Amino acid sequence: MQETIGEKIGTLRKSKNITQAQLAEYLFLVPQTISKWESGNGTPDISLLPKIADFFGIGLDDLFGRSSLEYAKDLVLKYSVLRDDHYFREALDCLQSQLNTVDSSLRLKIGDPKALEQERIELEAYKMHLLLQQSRESAQRALAIAEEVSQKTGDMRFRLQRVQLHIQLGHVPFILSECRAQYWADPTGDTLQLYFEALSILGHNETILKLFADDPSIQTIMNPPHEKNAPLWLQCALAAAATEDIQRTEFFEVSICQCHCKKTEYFFLWHLANLYVQKGQREKCDALKPRLIALLLEVDKNPYSAAQHRQSIDQL
Repeated sequence: MQETIGEKIGTLRKSKNITQAQLAEYLFLVPQTISKWESGNGTPDISLLPKIADFFGIGLDDLFGRSSLEYAKDLVLKYSVLRDDHYFREALDCLQSQLNTVDSSLRLKIGDPKALEQERIELEAYKMHLLLQQSRESAQRALAIAEEVSQKTGDMRFRLQRVQLHIQLGHVPFILSECRAQYWADPTGDTLQLYFEALSILGHNETILKLFADDPSIQTIMNPPHEKNAPLWLQCALAAAATEDIQRTEFFEVSICQCHCKKTEYFFLWHLANLYVQKGQREKCDALKPRLIALLLEVDKNPYSAAQHRQSIDQL
């Protein structure tokens, strides 16, 4: 059980062989006041706390018996309430500093290893909670931007990001219902792409493939294949790849090539090659590599990222 402030003062006083009268004189009080604090019949005025801590040569946290773990927790709570980047950094720096101290103690075998391991787990839990909160806060800020810009401009990039952010923030029934309703009310390439995006993020790949096979409006939108509807063909192809069915995935290869969009073709072949590897069809994967490398030279002009992608292709 944690000591009260009065009990803590009593413990400190006795450990330093200081009498109640001496402490009272320092604080310009009578000894009976110190006695009341220590017996639990009163507490020091808040203005006296810094002087008491200075008298014993300790910080206020030590005076209140607040552990470093509790201090870190309070900083995380502070960010939760104030949601300011400065307080996020303050809490994260504190947690990392304490984690470094614990790791150092474990490495040097200082202290109880079980207690240190438990403290480390608690600190990591607070750190995870802090990062999740900050991620959610960032997602909410990004969503506000996406809502505003997509409404003003209708830019497809922001409309897609809006769908992604709503799902990230847990607004699944709302955004899925909205995308479905928009497509049914106005079946166009844009509304279908948003609907497919929501289904894809949620892992509803069979639904995408069923809609593609059964919905006449979708066949009208997606045929003939061309650059403008290439994203729709890619969404369907990736849905097939996610089912790990090679034959269903290969079905989309001809149509994607007919879109004449090199980036779409590259992404499709990359996923197909990975599916071949996953299913042990190494020869088919190796046969795709020259096409992938040729497409890479056309779609990625950044030397660094192109080199990274080339290495990934070689390692398939």
